[in-house]
Amino acid sequence: MRKILLKNAKVVDDKGIRKSDLLIEGEKIAAEEKRGFFKEEESKGEFKVIDLEGKYIFPGIIDAHTHYLLYSRGTVTADDFYQGSVAAAAGGVTTVIDYIDFPGDGNFKRSVAERKEEARDSIIDYNFHQVVQDFNKKISQNLADLKELGLASIKLFTTYKDVGYMIERDQWSELFKRLKELKILPQVHAEDDSLIQDLKEVYSKRNLIAPEFHPAIRPGIAEALAVKDMGGEALKADMPLYIVHLSSAEGLEAVRELRSRKAQIYAETTPHYLLLDNSYLKREEAQFYFMTPPLRNKYDNQKLWQGLSTGEFQVVATDHCAFSRAQKMQSDSSLEILPGIPGTETMLPLLYSSGVRNNRITIRELVEMISVNPAKIFGLYPEKGSLELGTDADLTIFDPNLEKKLTAENLHSAAGYSPYNDFTVKGYPVMTFRRGKLIFDDKLRAEKGSGKFIFSHNSSLL
Repeated sequence: MRKILLKNAKVVDDKGIRKSDLLIEGEKIAAEEKRGFFKEEESKGEFKVIDLEGKYIFPGIIDAHTHYLLYSRGTVTADDFYQGSVAAAAGGVTTVIDYIDFPGDGNFKRSVAERKEEARDSIIDYNFHQVVQDFNKKISQNLADLKELGLASIKLFTTYKDVGYMIERDQWSELFKRLKELKILPQVHAEDDSLIQDLKEVYSKRNLIAPEFHPAIRPGIAEALAVKDMGGEALKADMPLYIVHLSSAEGLEAVRELRSRKAQIYAETTPHYLLLDNSYLKREEAQFYFMTPPLRNKYDNQKLWQGLSTGEFQVVATDHCAFSRAQKMQSDSSLEILPGIPGTETMLPLLYSSGVRNNRITIRELVEMISVNPAKIFGLYPEKGSLELGTDADLTIFDPNLEKKLTAENLHSAAGYSPYNDFTVKGYPVMTFRRGKLIFDDKLRAEKGSGKFIFSHNSSLL
C-alpha cells in the first residue's frame, strides 16, 4: 500500500491553521504530525515525499451545486460528468453534488440509478440532490427511498411553472411535514413566479427582451418574496431550509428577517453574484453572462460580500451549467438564451483572490464554506470535508502566490469561453488528491471513471 508524505505545508481546516506534515496511506489520511516528525522514516525511504513549502493543504473542495450533463430545452450541456470533473479537479475540487431530474412517475430508485450511470465517467467523487416537482401519496411514500439510496436532500422550485418545475403552493405544508419525518433537507430555488410572469408579459409587449432586461424581468424582490414565502412554511414546520444561489440584497434581507423570527434558514451564494454585475449583460457577448437568477448590480455584490464576511452564508457553490459558445449564442432574447455559466474550476481561486486577499473573509472561513460546511450539510462529513485520521485523503494543495489569468484557453470546461476572462487571480490550486491519488497537478493524472458515488447520511441540520 503506497504511502505519501506531504511536508512543510500549512494545514487549514475548521480547527484552524497549523504547520503540520500529513501522511497518506492508500486512500486514507494515516497521520498528521508536527513538521519533522517523520524524519527517520523519510530517511529510510519508507514513503514518497512531496515538499510543499509555501503552500497550503485544504480538505478537498466540494462544489455542492453543479449541473453536469444537464438536459434542458431540447439540448444538453457541453460539460458531461467526465469533462466537468476534469475541470473540477483542475480547480482543486474533489467532490461535486449534482442534481437528478424529477421522474414523472415518482420512481426515485430508477431516477437515482439512471443518474449514477450518467455519472460513471467522473474522475472525482459525487453525490446528488433529487429534484421534486410534485407531491402526492405515491411520491410521499417513495421519498423514503432517497435515504436508502444515499441522498440527503431534495430541490424545490417556486418558479418555472410554465415548464412544470414549480411545486404548487398548497402542497408545501404536507411536503415539509414528510421531509421532517424522513430527515431530508429541502433546498429551494426561490423566485416568485407570479411576479416574474407579470413582468415578462409587460416587457415582452414592449419588446424589451434583450439580455440587459433579464434582471428587470426577474428582480431581486421576486427572490425576496419567494424566500419569505418558503421560509415561512419552513418556520411553521420547524424545519431547516437551504436557499440555493442567493443573488440579491433583497433576498439576503429576507433571510435576515426570517432568522430574526427563529427560522432555520441556510444560504448559499456563488462567485458570479459576488464578482459579476448586470453591466456585463450590456456587452456584445452578453449571453456568456446569462444565468437565472440574473446578475444584479454592484450594490448587491457589496451586500453579498458583507453577508459572507459576517457569516450569513454557510456555503459558496457555483451552479456550474456550461453550455457551449454556439449554444449560448443561438438567441439574443432573454426569454430564450440558455441560462448558466461554467464555474467549478474557478471557484477556489476567485474566492481566495477576491475574498481572502482583500480581507473580506479568512482562509479558514473560505475552507469552511467550500469544503467543511457542504460536507456537513449534505451528510458527507467526516469522510469528505475533513482531515480526520482514517477518512478519505481528499486534499487540495494551494499555492497562494501563483497567478493565473482565467481565460478559456487556461481552463478545462468544454464551454469554450470564460465568464471570468477579465480576471487574473493570485492564488491557485496546484495539486488535487482524490482518495489518496494525485489526479491533477500540471496535467490530468486520473483515469476516466475513477470517481465514485459517495453515500450520504443525514444532514447536520436535521
